[in-house]
Amino acid sequence: MFLPKLVTRRSSKLVYSFCRSVQHRKPIEIIPSQRQKPRFDSAQFEASIKPYAEDVTTENRYEKLCNMILPLANYSYDEQLNIKQGIVEQLFDQIGNAILWDKRIDSQVLKYVEFHEGHFCRVKPIVPSPLTERYRCKDDLSCGYDVDGQKTIGFYINPLNNKKFPNTLCISPIHLKSMKAKHILVVKHFDQFLKQHPLPVCANTNILKKDQYWRTMSLKSNEQGHLMMSVVVHPQSLSKVLWTEIDQIKKDLLNYFIDGPGRECEINSIYFLASAHNRSTSDRNPLELIHGEEFLYETYNGKKLRISPESLFQTNKQASEISFQTVFDHAQLDEHTVLLDIGSGIGIHSIMASPIAKKIYAIDPLKSCIEDGEFNAKLNGCRDNIEWICSYAEANLHRILKKIGDLHGDNSRLVAIINPSRYSLTNKTISIMRGLPSIQQLIYVLNKTDQQVMHNLYELAAGERSKLKEVGRPFIPTDIYPIDMLPHSTNVETIVKCIRV
Repeated sequence: MFLPKLVTRRSSKLVYSFCRSVQHRKPIEIIPSQRQKPRFDSAQFEASIKPYAEDVTTENRYEKLCNMILPLANYSYDEQLNIKQGIVEQLFDQIGNAILWDKRIDSQVLKYVEFHEGHFCRVKPIVPSPLTERYRCKDDLSCGYDVDGQKTIGFYINPLNNKKFPNTLCISPIHLKSMKAKHILVVKHFDQFLKQHPLPVCANTNILKKDQYWRTMSLKSNEQGHLMMSVVVHPQSLSKVLWTEIDQIKKDLLNYFIDGPGRECEINSIYFLASAHNRSTSDRNPLELIHGEEFLYETYNGKKLRISPESLFQTNKQASEISFQTVFDHAQLDEHTVLLDIGSGIGIHSIMASPIAKKIYAIDPLKSCIEDGEFNAKLNGCRDNIEWICSYAEANLHRILKKIGDLHGDNSRLVAIINPSRYSLTNKTISIMRGLPSIQQLIYVLNKTDQQVMHNLYELAAGERSKLKEVGRPFIPTDIYPIDMLPHSTNVETIVKCIRV
């Protein structure tokens, strides 16, 4: 479906009057446009400071990287919050106007808007992050070549023109104020390890070339300072029978980080993976533990959770606890509620809901997340009311929802928590959700606001595509709760409360 052209807040009253007049055959009220202060355009701003490999020099490389990763780093924190508040308000002005503009607008939406005098998509004040520096508990880094041609570990800066400038540069992140001190120490040592190791690195993880080996290194840590490192290499032409060369690479890592200079990093776990694929599932090619403890443990909102090398969890621990509590508070669970936790991750929402809700269905496409969730539920003494469902294909989700709806009937109260960063929804799945009258409320957790997410919100509120097919009463976003999960960037996590109208 083509999303209608989005309009600005300046014209929202005119759009609302137009839609009302078309629906109820009333004359259009022409409301004069008012001059407003220009808003901060995050996309245009980031495009204006985005670095390209052609512009990067030895002198400006760290500044260029900071502009790319943390574009608001030169603003005061109060200014950052004001900018992010404006970004979220502008975004939901647009989606709200798109809902009202569409010719398929549902009459129930118009009645709700009329009763509330046009107020929906209400954006609440942004919640600041408890930590503004050294807050990242996970970092995913790439191996590559620096401006001076030396091997390093960091983030890629791509060229503007691949034909004229074919090199993708890799810049060390040790000067970024978001990285933890222990992560910086590991990065420095891994940089030295790569420089002294005989095998070359990959110049770009998306284009795997011959005779390029070292690919990526990921770090995870908890508040106690425990570290988990995962290293991925391309096996290339190394022995495929005995893999003696691969074994030597593992020994080289252990010799440096456990017995050599890197032991000052005090790494608790080292995982290793040799993979020739850009994307490898844990079932087909699992990470191998070559040193230390199998898992990390972290406490969120009073719940102790296990974290595995493939677990999906928030980058900012303190801010994520605010997010979890906000979701829990606005889900309004009771002993009669059936909760659908779609994109459950390591299970925090399901575990928090277990003492209260009647039944919980935790759905996630990653087997490792389901395994972590099941373990974490037992670890926290949860009731036997959580059913863990591993669903890889989007095609299966609508069948699961339909089965749950048939099982519990229209008399039960269903609440859905959706995390689309792990599980995007198709129109078919949205139709199933709208067709379950027992679902009265959705809580959308948006870690990013891409076109697919906006399309999902729009389809939840849109009218029927055909009079021959009923899709159920619509959901509209009523309250939006922004949380600053990544200070110094333009990213904002938003929790969107959608109600049935």
